[in-house]
Amino acid sequence: MDESIAQQHVAETEQLTDPVGVADRENVNLADQDLVGMSVFSVDEAYDMYNDYAFRVGFSARRGKQRYTSATKTMKTKMFHCSNDGFKRITGKWCYSKIDGRTGCGAFIQFDLHENGMWIVSKHEKLHNHELVPPSKSYLLRSHRMVSRNHISYLTDLKSSGVSVADGVRFLKTQSGGSPLVGFTSRDAYNSLCTDALNKLDGTDSNTLIEIFKRRQSSERDFYFDFETFLRSMDYKSPQSIMTDQCAVMAAAIVQVFPSSRHRLCIWHIGENSKKHIKGLRNQKDFLDIFNCLLEYMHTEAEFEFYWTRMVTTYKCHNNHWIEKLYGCREKCCPAFNKDYFSGGILSSQRKWRSRENGEDVRCSQGVPIMVMDNVKILLHVREIYTIEIYYLFEEQFLKGGSCYQECVMLEDGVYKYHVWRPNVDIIRHEVIFNNRQMDIGFPEKYILKRWTKKVVEVDNFDIMSRVDSGNFRGLAVYNQENIEGRKICEEAIADAKRRLEAECGGNLFGECDIGSSSGVIKDPSTRRMKGLRNTKMSSVISKKYNKARGQKHLAHMVASKIKSAVQSQVEDDILNIAGDGYLVHPSFGGSNFCHVSTM
Repeated sequence: MDESIAQQHVAETEQLTDPVGVADRENVNLADQDLVGMSVFSVDEAYDMYNDYAFRVGFSARRGKQRYTSATKTMKTKMFHCSNDGFKRITGKWCYSKIDGRTGCGAFIQFDLHENGMWIVSKHEKLHNHELVPPSKSYLLRSHRMVSRNHISYLTDLKSSGVSVADGVRFLKTQSGGSPLVGFTSRDAYNSLCTDALNKLDGTDSNTLIEIFKRRQSSERDFYFDFETFLRSMDYKSPQSIMTDQCAVMAAAIVQVFPSSRHRLCIWHIGENSKKHIKGLRNQKDFLDIFNCLLEYMHTEAEFEFYWTRMVTTYKCHNNHWIEKLYGCREKCCPAFNKDYFSGGILSSQRKWRSRENGEDVRCSQGVPIMVMDNVKILLHVREIYTIEIYYLFEEQFLKGGSCYQECVMLEDGVYKYHVWRPNVDIIRHEVIFNNRQMDIGFPEKYILKRWTKKVVEVDNFDIMSRVDSGNFRGLAVYNQENIEGRKICEEAIADAKRRLEAECGGNLFGECDIGSSSGVIKDPSTRRMKGLRNTKMSSVISKKYNKARGQKHLAHMVASKIKSAVQSQVEDDILNIAGDGYLVHPSFGGSNFCHVSTM
């Protein structure tokens, strides 16, 4: 009995999985094929059989519920469903962004455990209420994608050798004969590699390092040691500013070791900590706009105090301990309180610092940027002292100033006081004061930051005349190209010079390379453009880099403007009520209150 059932199973399995047999019976509709009565040896084989059937029909399978015997608690029934079975539960407002693939499809298969230990199909519902995928695209369905252990090992080895995952997957597709034969997508490869890396973590590497950091956070002595070591390595010169997260132990160590440094808190870490401490407030309407605006886009202390009071009053968070603690360290997190020292506009420890200074200095020394307007003395002065990138930043702000309105409110002994604002943008005006006798048309010397000037890192001068003029050698090489005998004379002279230099300086000048050349006359590179390439000027790497940076900066400005406008619209009525018949002005010399100016 058992042998006959096993033989029947083998025959039926071969009939189901044999692609040739299926191709020979083109008149048979796979969606109508009934699997009732077929048998397998285990639950895993049952899933493989139904998944193989799903691949040929054009749907994805998933595991369902199982039933157990009450006496022995062994599994007696196992079900597998179409992946579209059931309906999706909407648990949050962001669920709409995910694809809803649940249509309540009732297709399923049920396996019952026979007395002889075989799993036999007892029920098979074949009707689907959704569109089936063509067999040529079934490999994209979830249950038919799998990254094998061999593939993970292969991609890991390629990645460690410097080959990207995308290139590794592309090579596998080429070797397999196409994407359908690989068995997984690029996203599956990335996810599998990430999961494999996480599974390899144990108590001997990353987890141990994390635990060490957690233990060290409870001891100020460790931070003292680290900071003192850093101070000695910097020849006991303290940094101007230090940016950290909200670790109290680290803050105490900074006060002791770097008393003259300005301690700043990372805006990104504050935002991450707020998800844990004020999760309820973050979910309230418009709270995040005013909260982010307070941390990033406040220009004066008075503006910060006004919007902070508005936030605390509107959202009733007076007694929130974390909010009170954040207000207590507002000088460390809000840029409005840190305008008395240079920070480069950095708000987060995730930013990148200026690099490749030597290359930028050389680039600035070889040319100057094109001015948007000619014969403007202040722009000429800035272009002369600052680097190219900083000049463009200044020029951009200079042009934006053209859209500002100004009103002279005081003139006394050469001292001018102006109220400046942007119509339909600034609801609170700014105050600008300058002394005409102490200023020349140009950029004031006290505002020039050496950090962004040209040649900020001075190098030792050297005698350029001591360098060997390579033009003579280049001229000889070009002069004899049309004459074979002349080239031989030049090559013999170079070989003789090589021997004399090696005898004088030691070592092997050219290694094992043959300095002779018998390939004929050196020709100019081809000027023909490759087929399909547009007849346009190729962009350089530097051009692409600056275009990308300019686009990112423009996007950041748009986000800042959008957030600031949204927050201003919330308080516009309050400001108009306070201003009455006049208007409010940011104080020019600091302070926590606006100046009221009456127009009556």
